[in-house]
Amino acid sequence: MGDLKTILRGNVLILFITWVLLSFGNNMVHKFDGLYFKALGASDVWLGYMGAITFGMMALLQIPGGHVADTFGRKKVIVIFTFVMAFSMLIFAFAPSWEYIVIGLIIANLALLYQPALFSIVMDSLPPNRRAEGFAVTNLSSLPALFAPMVGGALIYYLGLIPGMRLGYFLLFLLSLSAAFLRLFLRETFPSKKKNYREGFSSFFRVIKSVDSRAKGLIIVAMLMFSASGMVGYFIVLYSSTYTSSLIFGIIMGVGMLISSLTGVFVGRMGDIKGKEKFYLTGIILMSIALALFVFPNIFSLLEFALISGLAMAFYQPSTNGLIADLVPLEKRGRFTGMYLFSSYLVAMLFSAFAGYIYAFDPQMLFIFASFLALIAALIGYLLVLRPFVRQRNGDFSQKD
Repeated sequence: MGDLKTILRGNVLILFITWVLLSFGNNMVHKFDGLYFKALGASDVWLGYMGAITFGMMALLQIPGGHVADTFGRKKVIVIFTFVMAFSMLIFAFAPSWEYIVIGLIIANLALLYQPALFSIVMDSLPPNRRAEGFAVTNLSSLPALFAPMVGGALIYYLGLIPGMRLGYFLLFLLSLSAAFLRLFLRETFPSKKKNYREGFSSFFRVIKSVDSRAKGLIIVAMLMFSASGMVGYFIVLYSSTYTSSLIFGIIMGVGMLISSLTGVFVGRMGDIKGKEKFYLTGIILMSIALALFVFPNIFSLLEFALISGLAMAFYQPSTNGLIADLVPLEKRGRFTGMYLFSSYLVAMLFSAFAGYIYAFDPQMLFIFASFLALIAALIGYLLVLRPFVRQRNGDFSQKD
């Protein structure tokens, strides 16, 4: 408990509480978005386009988001756009047709302008020698959300798909609004600076050139991983609905989240001690395996997917965030994170645009293709991230704050 207190304090504690609220609300509804959007009239092809719109919007906002995070500070951006995100949930709750969902997606993703600032304020606030563990501890905020897919599945099971999802989205609005008010108590970690805007935007590309080569490798791997997960996002629940109920699906997804949350803390701590790169690569390989197993249409394959993908995220996420914090200096983190997310979302947008066509032609092919993308990511991760670490493990090649 004493160890946790050194991490869960100040900004990290405030964000942890807000993530508890947001994680519960998001997992209550977003696991079932594919079914809801289709019930409102969207076709398989348009579900793919919706994924592309989501990633496209997020890509466009990452560079300006990273710029404002490193120029105007973190807190203001986080607070303003958390409120925007909260009110966008009302569009989803009351949308009369799928076309309104597209409007909601655009506004909700506009709010993600705060992502680079959010990543940066966490990195700024964690102890430098416990970053992977720190990010893993913050993932414990999803523990209460283990029951969220079950709640969402139960709402659909007992109220019907559309009424259950409308209620779920309204509850998400209330939880998001509460999180926005709590974030007013954050402490700024990077005071605002007066900068030339043209210089600020061009500095994104200079930041990428100036960072460790392994940090560049993280970007390339992320492009493939975001694409793999983005392609299947709306279609996991659709494919599962062909052989199980929303309630069973929600329970199994909750089990996967439990595995991810509980394993993540141990993995994060070991990553800080033994090297994050090994755990990072393990997570990528596990995700490729999970997507391949999901192809088989039965409950056991769904359970295997939930368990293995949960383990994959426990290995991959804390290690990735910890590596970024290790390899990128404080004053460059907002811009680096902006470029990292911009590149990832842009490539994921292109792949997602074709996902609906692939699913309509052959659902199993979509998951096989996503598994293949993750496998390529593992190979690149080995060559550009793990192998340089192994070669230089006896030296200190990380950049310091």
